[in-house]
Amino acid sequence: MAFCSRQRVAVLSPLFAAMAFSFHSSTAQSAGYGIYENSAGYMGTAFAGKASNPQDASIAANNPAGIAYVEGTQISVGSAVIFEGGEFEGQHIAPNLQGQLEVVAQGKTKDFQSTTLVPFGHFVIPMNEQLSFGLSGYAPYGIELDYDKSWAGQYFGNKTSVKTINIQGTVSYKFQEDFSVGFGLIGSYVKGELTQKSSGTAPTDPPISIPPQNANIDAKVDGDAEAIGWTVGALWRVREQTYLGLSYFSQLDFKLKGDVAANGTATLFGQTLPVNEKSKAKLDITMPEKAALSLTHHLNDEWTLMADATWTRWSRFEEFYVRADNSDLSSYIPIKWTDVWSWSFGASWQVAPEWKLRAGYMFDQSPVDDKNRTARTPDADRNWFTLGANWKADPKFSIDLSYAYVSLKKGKVSETKHNPPGDSPEVVESYGTFTGEYNNSSHIVAAQLNYIF
Repeated sequence: MAFCSRQRVAVLSPLFAAMAFSFHSSTAQSAGYGIYENSAGYMGTAFAGKASNPQDASIAANNPAGIAYVEGTQISVGSAVIFEGGEFEGQHIAPNLQGQLEVVAQGKTKDFQSTTLVPFGHFVIPMNEQLSFGLSGYAPYGIELDYDKSWAGQYFGNKTSVKTINIQGTVSYKFQEDFSVGFGLIGSYVKGELTQKSSGTAPTDPPISIPPQNANIDAKVDGDAEAIGWTVGALWRVREQTYLGLSYFSQLDFKLKGDVAANGTATLFGQTLPVNEKSKAKLDITMPEKAALSLTHHLNDEWTLMADATWTRWSRFEEFYVRADNSDLSSYIPIKWTDVWSWSFGASWQVAPEWKLRAGYMFDQSPVDDKNRTARTPDADRNWFTLGANWKADPKFSIDLSYAYVSLKKGKVSETKHNPPGDSPEVVESYGTFTGEYNNSSHIVAAQLNYIF
């Protein structure tokens, strides 16, 4: 007796789709998928003013027009550290071979969000009084989840490791002293690894779905992809004390390719069945565009106020459709995300010539709610509370330090497995339902060195 290939790998193919899904998600960095941490300076004000306050070279990753106002040839390099966190309590219930509901796994787990390093670097060089160039490297998306192997949702996700990097070339032109525009070309690369427990179907007549509690199968997915995007922005000095910034980032079209593998055993009517399967698969994903409006106002020589509103078009995501080399192995996950906004407000205080203090707040709306939350996207609306400081050791050298506490709204999950389009039924009832509640928060610190040549 052996597993039916279509049903067996159909359980694993959603794992590949989940890689792209988690690649658009983040537990503590920002709502939906993104990582804001491309600057320790802007983190201090909860990223308020990130597209309108040209305080250092890191503005290139937030508004390409801003590098026209950066002082001299400048480099800004640093990293954020997102510390482990996250709490969950719930259970996975599925029918046994007799059709009776049984608990597959249950309990509490915490600190499943791994401690993560998020490095960044920016370089700006003015060619003349009007033209400036920049080069940036930063991580725009990513997630690091590593649940306990025996946790309640092990059949929906264990490890989720997705790492990305953007390399951005930027050019900015200052038409006049109070107005500039900028353009950036972005090359993006993503690499991910996912694991989970899985189940399958025996090719009896009629086929019998093997319950998860009868399977001891380790599934793994890894893959990578590249994409090209662009960004455009404008920065207007409305008056001497006030800057208004507008930036737009294009969609990114990714074509993920990778391997789906499963190894282990399953038990049916007292017989142990070996499992050793591998298949190639691909998934096309278009990441949504986003736009930001940013305001910076210098009240006086000591105080500066900042605000920011960013819109992301997450309504583009309605489904993930995985297509394997063998069409019978294709799989489908329905996604119903909505467009979202984030609003942030911040202030800085020049305490002394060499010291500047910062503080900020951001409300970060999530496209994930109780209807579409999954084990790989334990996301929710969140509140950011941030503090920061800048120490200017001499006219050419300064250090930024920032801290953020990110608190997420409690979120419920009710996740099931879905068949590919055209297959019936839509939901695989034999796989059961994973339910519970997330209660997540995180601490983030960041440091940055700035040097003017």
